[in-house]
Amino acid sequence: MDIKIELENLSFKFEHPEEFLSIQSKLASTQAKRHELFDEFIVPIKAELQKMGIRYDIKERIKTPYSIWNKMQNKHVTFEEIYDILAVRIIFTPRSREEEVNECFNIYVAISKIYKSHPDRLRDWLNHPKTNGYQALHVTLMSKQGRWIEVQIRSDRMDEIAEQGLAAHWKYKEGDDEDEEYTE
Repeated sequence: MDIKIELENLSFKFEHPEEFLSIQSKLASTQAKRHELFDEFIVPIKAELQKMGIRYDIKERIKTPYSIWNKMQNKHVTFEEIYDILAVRIIFTPRSREEEVNECFNIYVAISKIYKSHPDRLRDWLNHPKTNGYQALHVTLMSKQGRWIEVQIRSDRMDEIAEQGLAAHWKYKEGDDEDEEYTE
């Protein structure tokens, strides 16, 4: 996955240097504001997950320059109109593998009580995984600052498959996940 992203961005940089530099500049100029938004956004989520007794990790994900440019081209939108430049990724360790899909939905219900969800922006790749094996629940929530933020909810197993590919799934089939430790 990392090689694909690196090649996309390198190709973009050399094929469209002005657009690449423009997006890089906009990302740099909005970095501090995005990070502050992320920090404020996750405080009540962390409190709720801890109250639920869930072992988790929360990560900040920033869309790549190529991915931003590609979305601008395909959707005919400006940089400022892209919802998911910042995404929040909740990665949790399920109490049991059999219940991980239900736990994703339980997390979704809990965080949607904190933040209003966008009615048209729920993506269920849990019950209907992508052809590459990707599973997650994506929801877009309104932050207290009035910005829509995409939240991706997935188990540690789903995250490893998303990051490393389907071959990463063998570890969980054998039950060898004792090295995984998520605490926040």
